[in-house]
Amino acid sequence: MPLIRCAEERDLDRICVFLSMNLEYFSPDVLNFFRSQWPGGQILAEDVFGNLLGVLCGSVTGKGACISLFAVDEGSRRKGVGSSLLEAFCRECFMRGYRTVTLEVRTDNMNAIAFYESKGFFRTEFLPGFYNDGGDAYRMELRICRTG
Repeated sequence: MPLIRCAEERDLDRICVFLSMNLEYFSPDVLNFFRSQWPGGQILAEDVFGNLLGVLCGSVTGKGACISLFAVDEGSRRKGVGSSLLEAFCRECFMRGYRTVTLEVRTDNMNAIAFYESKGFFRTEFLPGFYNDGGDAYRMELRICRTG
């Protein structure tokens, strides 16, 4: 099992490299923004040697939280890393009293959509041209607390 922990200042450079290799380029300013908004919402997974296996960056939106960036190294997929990161994030959200977790995912990323749906997320909105390259997205939501 991976070691799951909150990201620290010392991790930011290697998180940027990791995200650039597994998603697209992200500047340290983006990560610093998320970290300043919610330090406990930036979670990483490492192996026993300290190598990054996955990163989840969260932000706060109204009554809920948002998964802004989420990447797992290709060699670590389907091994519980993503599930462990998501569970840790949702546990933190629950402890903070957030009722929902939202995210956006590319409509053609069927593996990610299937993963999120298996964790209880459901599609709430189609977002045409959402990404910088013109790609479409779905907004998905997970309810983590009962309302009322």
